[in-house]
Amino acid sequence: MTSDATREAAFRALRVSVVAGGVSAVLAVVWGLASGSRVILFDGVSAGIGLLMSGLSLAAARAAASGASHAFPYGRQAMLPLAIGGQGLARLGFTAYAVADAVTVLLAGGDSVETGSALLYAVIAACLCLGVTLWLRRHEGTSELVAAEVLGWRIATILSFAILSGFAFVALLPAGDLKQTAAAYVDPVLVIVVSLIVLPSPVRLVQTMLRELLDMRPPEEIEAPARAAVVEVCAGMGLPEPVIRMTKTGGRLYVEVDHLVEAGTWDVSDIDRLRTALGARLRSPAYTTWINVELSCDPTWQLG
Repeated sequence: MTSDATREAAFRALRVSVVAGGVSAVLAVVWGLASGSRVILFDGVSAGIGLLMSGLSLAAARAAASGASHAFPYGRQAMLPLAIGGQGLARLGFTAYAVADAVTVLLAGGDSVETGSALLYAVIAACLCLGVTLWLRRHEGTSELVAAEVLGWRIATILSFAILSGFAFVALLPAGDLKQTAAAYVDPVLVIVVSLIVLPSPVRLVQTMLRELLDMRPPEEIEAPARAAVVEVCAGMGLPEPVIRMTKTGGRLYVEVDHLVEAGTWDVSDIDRLRTALGARLRSPAYTTWINVELSCDPTWQLG
């Protein structure tokens, strides 16, 4: 079972992410509007999306932790992949819009931006994002939502350093036509570059949502050790290799273990011992485990 300390650590990490995201979003949006830089505005709106999604993630985590109810007999674990997928879809939509806008600006001949102002912003943003990323990484294993937040801040850090590199390159160019041309095109080009850099991350978030909501197999790093533990426990109790089904939704791993046994060889107390042994082996601080043990004498019930 997930400990109260682990859950509280996840909530604390999410709250820090929300506060830092608010500071980052306001800073970037105000600076972007004041300087006329599309890439800084892109950074700000991206941070704003992250802020909204962080709030949604925090609400989803609290809902999932509230347990089962009459309306939700299996709990609200599906809230977690919904929140993760929502963040991915929001980032994908905004990225597509930003790229389309940047292409329009390029075709129109570029758009000049004050390089010094953009450089100052990039330094401040890079330090802020890097600091938050390093702090959140210490709590990454407490929840998938925190892991998603770490991913978001890692993206923000990459964005900040990409902006810093682009404007620093223009600032270092000698005065002349080349520098004027670079200054006109650097902003929309940076929007396209950072969009391509961050594109795989929201795609992975959407894939996580689909995997969990469609009851697909959990990731290999979760399934493989869990499957090996089930086989070992069952073998230790004199059972043949079972049919094992697993899926993961939010912070819960569902494990179904099906066995064929001879009539009269197992009773309810034996099944309880098996379930207890499986629960002890499958316990993890990263998720709770829902174990279903099925023993039957009729092979028609054992669907492989």
